[in-house]
Amino acid sequence: MKIEEMIEKRRKISENKKLIKRFPFLLPRNRWTYKIPDDYDYSYTELDAMPNGWREAFGEQMCQELKEELDKFNFTDKYRIIQIKEKYGTLRWYDGGYPVDSKIQDIIDKYEDLSMCYCYRCGKPTKYRTTGWIEYFCEDCKNEFIEKKYYHEDSFVKLSKEDLPQRIKHDSEGEHELPTDPEVLKLVKENWEE
Repeated sequence: MKIEEMIEKRRKISENKKLIKRFPFLLPRNRWTYKIPDDYDYSYTELDAMPNGWREAFGEQMCQELKEELDKFNFTDKYRIIQIKEKYGTLRWYDGGYPVDSKIQDIIDKYEDLSMCYCYRCGKPTKYRTTGWIEYFCEDCKNEFIEKKYYHEDSFVKLSKEDLPQRIKHDSEGEHELPTDPEVLKLVKENWEE
C-alpha cells in the first residue's frame, strides 16, 4: 500500500470513528443478529451506502434529525439501519423499527422526497430526470453523461412541478393530504419549470 493510501485510510478511519460517536446507528451490524462484525475496523459506516451527492447534500443533517428524535425516546443506541439505497431515482432508508410515537418515519419520508431534488452524483440541485431508468441529475452531470455517451440528449426531460413527490397520507377520516416540506418546495421553485 502506498503512503498516500495509508494516510487516506487513517483519515477515513478517524472521520468514521467521530461519525459513529455522534450517530451510533451508523455502526455496521449483522442484519440478523445485530452484532458488530469481528473484523470491523472503522473503514466504513452504514452511511457509505448513501450515494455521494445525497451524502454531501443532506446525509449528516438527516442523521442529526434522526438522532434528535431518537434521543427523545432514549432509543439512539437501539436504532438499527437495515439498508440505505437508491430506488426509482430516490433515497430508500430501511430500519429495524423505532418508537411508535416518534416522528422517525416523517423524517425518513422528508429526506426520501428531498433526494429527488439533489443530484445523487454531486449533490447540486436537480433540473432533469431520465426517461426509462429513473435518475435525477443536475445540469453538469446531465451534460457529462451525454458527453460520455452514457445517455442520449433525448433521454432527459426538464423537471416540472408535476414531478413533485406524491407521498399521500390518509387521516383517520380517510381524507387525503399532500404534505410538502418547505425545503423541497424551495428547491422545486428555484430549479424546476412551472
